[in-house]
Amino acid sequence: MAALPRLFYVTSGLDEANAFATWSAVISPLFEPRPCLRGSKSPTGSAFGVIIGDLVVAKVAFNAQDFVRDEQRIAATADHLLLHLYVTGGFNGTVTRQQTTIGPGKVALIDLAYPLATRAFASRTVCLVVPRKLLGDLPLETLKPRLDPLRNDLLAAHMLSLQERSAQLTTEDVAGTVADTADFLRRLLAPTAPDMLEPRRDTDDTILALTEALIRENLAAAELSPDWLAQRLDVSRASLYRLFADRGGIMRYVQERRLLAVQAALSDPLDTRRLSRLAADLGFKSEAHFSRSFRARFGVTASAYRQAQLEASATIQLTSPAVVQQWWTTVAA
Repeated sequence: MAALPRLFYVTSGLDEANAFATWSAVISPLFEPRPCLRGSKSPTGSAFGVIIGDLVVAKVAFNAQDFVRDEQRIAATADHLLLHLYVTGGFNGTVTRQQTTIGPGKVALIDLAYPLATRAFASRTVCLVVPRKLLGDLPLETLKPRLDPLRNDLLAAHMLSLQERSAQLTTEDVAGTVADTADFLRRLLAPTAPDMLEPRRDTDDTILALTEALIRENLAAAELSPDWLAQRLDVSRASLYRLFADRGGIMRYVQERRLLAVQAALSDPLDTRRLSRLAADLGFKSEAHFSRSFRARFGVTASAYRQAQLEASATIQLTSPAVVQQWWTTVAA
């Protein structure tokens, strides 16, 4: 079971000219980056991602800059769909034929068949690139750059879960992961009358996805409990217990999410938090509790796991921009 191809573009250690050149080359299939104002810093950014067959998912961080996609770039590159979740920061500008403002917690649906011109703040994001062919007969021409709150939250939850799992996926997982994601997107993005959205909120799948997202966002909250989740989601405790029965119960699921979040953080070259900070950020009672739990779950100490990841990273050079550019054109073909 081979690991999937990684994308590793970290420009923070480069001088400004090389950082700009690398960043420009990496995102050239999508946009041209430009300084926001004359005399401002050159646009730079970093990305750490995984190619999952016909999908690319990545964590991305960049400074304030303008992004432009003109007719010439559209003619020369594939018109995939870019789903861009802003964890922090945001942008305003023209996206998917509309003037749009996107802030933290919102997903921008960017149809790369159309010109784009935005001014972005310094941001941390998760992006998912999806070829049009995976979306079947979904009428993409009806898409708007922003979803209603319910569908936005469901999409954000799916993207964060996929990104967190991506580093652990192998070639054996590709077909199922791509099929599941494509099916989820076709159902989520299908045209729906406003009065049909509310019934979706009460389905088991929706409640489960929203609960998992709420848990992921509040792993450090002292009040995180079945009662607190039920109150926030306006569902009964009995419903939550039923939905999480095959996961060993709600609090066992919470503990598993904490441990998987730690593993993902320790595998992420963009995450440099100390172990004590990770323990606090992710809701462990103490650093000792964190250390015992991690070793019991993964069979190695957190410090040893991180050291192994650092040693592996030390052998990794910046991925050539040609890798993502080749994916872009090969998948389109």
